[in-house]
Amino acid sequence: MASKAGSKVKKKEIVKVVHGALLKTNIKAQMATAAPPLGPQLGQRGINVANFCKEFNKETGHIKPGTVLPTRISVKPDRSYDLEICTPASSWLLKRAAGIRRGKQNDDEVVGRLSVKHIYEIAKIKSRDKCLQGVPLKSICEQLIKQSRTLGIEVVREDLDPVALGEFLNERREIVAKQLQELADKKAAKMLRTS
Repeated sequence: MASKAGSKVKKKEIVKVVHGALLKTNIKAQMATAAPPLGPQLGQRGINVANFCKEFNKETGHIKPGTVLPTRISVKPDRSYDLEICTPASSWLLKRAAGIRRGKQNDDEVVGRLSVKHIYEIAKIKSRDKCLQGVPLKSICEQLIKQSRTLGIEVVREDLDPVALGEFLNERREIVAKQLQELADKKAAKMLRTS
């Protein structure tokens, strides 16, 4: 018989996951719930999820429900936290102002139009963010114009004619509908090939 001392079973070491003190996430205004993904993220850090959701929804009561807000939560060792709610993402604001849902698909495609006044107003909103405090408004406007080009939004110096803009947006809706139909057809063809 073999001795018991020579055949010890090695146990796996348990690795404890240590979460960082800063949690960056996107939460919809007035819609914080304990459901995943937010609830588990907060629970793993020892934060009372129900109290957090109540506080967040109260803080965002003046913002349109469903607006996606970048949020930073600094968790302290005593399980209390500091909550920093930023303004909506620049791309979200630009798309909303241009009246579009998505950016360009082709390099030369123009999906929307904004005036310089729109850019200036969005820059004033973004200047309230903690990370942009002290940055000149001109620099924020330049960043927004670059991001507009990336999305396919044309920035014009003069005021936009409402009639011409309405016609442009109607044409865009038709083009987007065709693009979505083409994507759906490609997806359906791919599904037929794989089955």
